[in-house]
Amino acid sequence: MKFTIVTTVLLGLLLTPALADYNGKASKQIAITGSYQVLTVNKEWNVVTIEEKSTQGAWKTIWNYERGLIASKVPAERACFLSRMDRKEMPSMDALARLAEENRILQGQGQPKKQMTFIIKRTIRDVKSYGLDIFSMCRGLTTYIAYRDHRPQYTPSQEPCTRLDVLHILGLNYCYSNNRA
Repeated sequence: MKFTIVTTVLLGLLLTPALADYNGKASKQIAITGSYQVLTVNKEWNVVTIEEKSTQGAWKTIWNYERGLIASKVPAERACFLSRMDRKEMPSMDALARLAEENRILQGQGQPKKQMTFIIKRTIRDVKSYGLDIFSMCRGLTTYIAYRDHRPQYTPSQEPCTRLDVLHILGLNYCYSNNRA
């Protein structure tokens, strides 16, 4: 009887990663400078989810490569931010786990390698039109549309901003403009 249980447990441990890849879904927990971020890649849907839980707060971001959208939920602000994804500047879905592991080994020293700043313009009334994953994540929160600011001279400290350090690969800055919605 004990042999059967041990065999079943070992088989489960060996098959779990294989089944995760088979279903096109893989999840990895990564320690980044005192917090934990969970990276989930769903190749079938072309969606990546990164979630952070730490003593400083929590947030979640969905990168929908299929639709070209980034949605970020910041519960402390009771807000979601939605923006277009620039696929040329975003890390590829396949490279994310490798890049995160490289940064973990380097102990995530300094600022993220790349920073993207988004200016929050207005609220979105029909979040359902952006997909069920984003609608589910943002339900009950004020959801804002944010546009990428490409000005090299723009510094996020000019306006109140929310900063997310995603896997220490990419810094997402969501900044309120002077004409706050």
